[in-house]
Amino acid sequence: MDKLQHSSVFISTQSTAMLTGKTVRTVHNWLESGVIQGKKMSANHLPGGMLRQIDLSSVESHICIALTPELTGWIEQADKGEAPALKLVGIAFSVEQQHAIAVPWLEAAAKKGEVDAMDLLYWHYLNGEGVPKDASIALQWLAKAAEQGLPTAKIKLRHLGFEVGPIQLKDGSEYTN
Repeated sequence: MDKLQHSSVFISTQSTAMLTGKTVRTVHNWLESGVIQGKKMSANHLPGGMLRQIDLSSVESHICIALTPELTGWIEQADKGEAPALKLVGIAFSVEQQHAIAVPWLEAAAKKGEVDAMDLLYWHYLNGEGVPKDASIALQWLAKAAEQGLPTAKIKLRHLGFEVGPIQLKDGSEYTN
């Protein structure tokens, strides 16, 4: 993998763990042993008063997909908790068939109300991609997406035999199949 060709991007240990599929404890161990690089920042609201930030370029070799500039930007935004970016990071891993890493990103986005992430989680749970196959959890995510107004989620529920009422499409028309 090519090294990142830009100024250093620092992310949380939690985001680093999610990107690598490792635990936060492993990330801390890597940091303490010099395997990856980071910096300490003052964080008076935390026990110990310090927060560790990880240099993304130093963990690049531990990430199973290529860190493009676009993905790096999404990771930086996702680390700040931005739901659309969390979803895009999840999609990037899913596209590369790294579903076990994709799912936590999609779940984080879905919990922040990202309806497309909810719909994607339906697919992951229905097919057992990155998570144990579980139709019940799949339907819960699909129902949440439908409750938030995602037309495709409502259409899927209707095709599964659920009553969902009228389905308004983005162009203002009504789905009638």
